[in-house]
Amino acid sequence: MSSRSFLQGAFILSIAGIIVKVMGALYRIPLARLIGGEGIGLYQMAYPIYTMLLALSTAGIPVAISILVSEKQSRNDDKGAKRVFLVSLSILAVIGLVFTLLLILSSKWLAAHVLFDTRAFYALIAVAPAIFVTAISSAFRGYFQGNQTMVPTALSQVVEQFIRVATVLALAYIFLPRGIEFAAAGAAFGAVTGSLAALFVLVAAYISFRNKRQKNNPVSLAAIYDVEPIISLTKRIVALALPISIGGLVVPIMQVVDATIIPTRLQDAGHSIARATELFGQFSGMANVLINLPPIITISIAVSLVPAISEAMAKNQIEEARYRINLAMWMTFLIGLPASAGLFILAAPIAEMLFKIPEVGQSIAVLAPSALLLGLYQTTRGALQGLGKTYLPVINLTVGIIIKGSLNYILVGIPTLGIIGAGIATVTGFTASVLLNYHHVKKHTGFKMNWKRNVTIPFICTILMAVLAFLAYDLAVEPLGNTLSVLIAITAGILVYSFSLLFLGGVKVRDLNAIPRIGPRIAKFLTRLKIFNV
Repeated sequence: MSSRSFLQGAFILSIAGIIVKVMGALYRIPLARLIGGEGIGLYQMAYPIYTMLLALSTAGIPVAISILVSEKQSRNDDKGAKRVFLVSLSILAVIGLVFTLLLILSSKWLAAHVLFDTRAFYALIAVAPAIFVTAISSAFRGYFQGNQTMVPTALSQVVEQFIRVATVLALAYIFLPRGIEFAAAGAAFGAVTGSLAALFVLVAAYISFRNKRQKNNPVSLAAIYDVEPIISLTKRIVALALPISIGGLVVPIMQVVDATIIPTRLQDAGHSIARATELFGQFSGMANVLINLPPIITISIAVSLVPAISEAMAKNQIEEARYRINLAMWMTFLIGLPASAGLFILAAPIAEMLFKIPEVGQSIAVLAPSALLLGLYQTTRGALQGLGKTYLPVINLTVGIIIKGSLNYILVGIPTLGIIGAGIATVTGFTASVLLNYHHVKKHTGFKMNWKRNVTIPFICTILMAVLAFLAYDLAVEPLGNTLSVLIAITAGILVYSFSLLFLGGVKVRDLNAIPRIGPRIAKFLTRLKIFNV
């Protein structure tokens, strides 16, 4: 895999992630108008249980597939890679089926004793089959990612979301006359049709991929390698996947703890129960949502990085592994720095534009560095997972969350800080996790950061962007109003950041050429201008 392919993979997954998020946000508007708050409530009741069981059923196995397939393919052991896929597919199918049946059999009890609304039974039943189908799909995605072929994964995600949204709206409309609980169940069934559509795309892509591989490589080199026993292979898959699975439970557990600690400590700081709940809602349900938007792109970088590092290390190409880590860090800073600065500078105006509550701006501003830190955590986690050290990011995240939880208790209870203390705790916890991950990446690879390209140039460009965005908003807000001024400031900031990156050499011709289709055209056009250092 070339570094160009790594960039292309990250770009393709990023675009798919953005499309999926946009569709996921937009469909809720007509759905809410169709089935109302009560229907949305029943629809939402089923999803936390579904997502938890889905996380447990897929665990970290797709990442393990990606690592092991990449390792096998780096030695031209195509049959070994296929064997990893088939063993993992079998494991995921069994686990997915077990959790699907578990949800179906326990749905009445869950609706009555956990969700405290027996009408939620129908939504739980409707969404249950999606666990089995998605578990199978995740095996295909892990296989393609291990082969550093990101298009099938990206395409399947977009198709899945499109079919899901269409089903949600269509079935909610069709079943609404029968009752709100049946409309919510129809909407929940969208997860099933969406996952089936994604599986169809992935299976078709797999057949095409295998046929091309067979045609281009008729003679396999697998014969020179010992066939790895199924038990041994299963142990390796579990050893890689288990820490990731445990890590997936750390954050939800901490969210539950946050929901207990923060409102309680706000009350201790002098706020009423209603006011404490309001501030917590602003922090977790509004500010956090915005902070988690930039990582949509950086998670794609991390996903692409895992097989890229695994392949390089399997070939004993340590310098190539270091280069790819540097490339991933550059992309993360390139996105995370301006995102954090923009959220900080325009925190209150953005809060007013989106939520009509300027007060949310204080939470957005204090959390703004987390947009960069979360991206850096994802990237360094991807590097460590590619090295086969899947347990280290889990330990480091746990350390960060313990720090966050402790500081939450201390700082939120201080009257002069209040909810700001929760933001400081979050930023401090993520900083600790990132630094620990970075330390281990350096320790295991000898990686050295390219500070000028990765940090200094993007930082200078970010400062220029922030100053101009602030001035643009300040000049426009009185005559044009808040919303239009925010959009003008964001547009101006993007233009200044992009052009200053080109001028200072933060982005090169080879970087633009790595972007599929439009990249080479942009590079050719900018090269003609000559004033840019591309």
